[in-house]
Amino acid sequence: MLKLAVKKNNKTTAAKPAKPAKILNTEEYVVIDYPKNLETITARTYCVRMGASDCTGMDISINDQPWQPCRHAVGYWWFDWANFQPGTHQLVARMHKRNGEYLISKRRRCKVN
Repeated sequence: MLKLAVKKNNKTTAAKPAKPAKILNTEEYVVIDYPKNLETITARTYCVRMGASDCTGMDISINDQPWQPCRHAVGYWWFDWANFQPGTHQLVARMHKRNGEYLISKRRRCKVN
């Protein structure tokens, strides 16, 4: 997976041409595959699917609530989401790296009717 890396500093200098951002190849990733961003969910239950590089576990936080564990099956991580209220929700996944650190996904928004 390619990752955009931008080096920042706090120096204020005369206008200089911006340096191009570096593209780094990293083997670590975590992503919420489904629901897609801004997807509308009409069912009363939904199985959230997450993809990740090699890891020891995965958690999900919905609407900034406490982390909840996910299950691993057929090469993906899953969370069986039920009893949710209509409205807009935000999901974030957290991958447990083998060295004890975490990698956090981008925030995913969805709407429940």
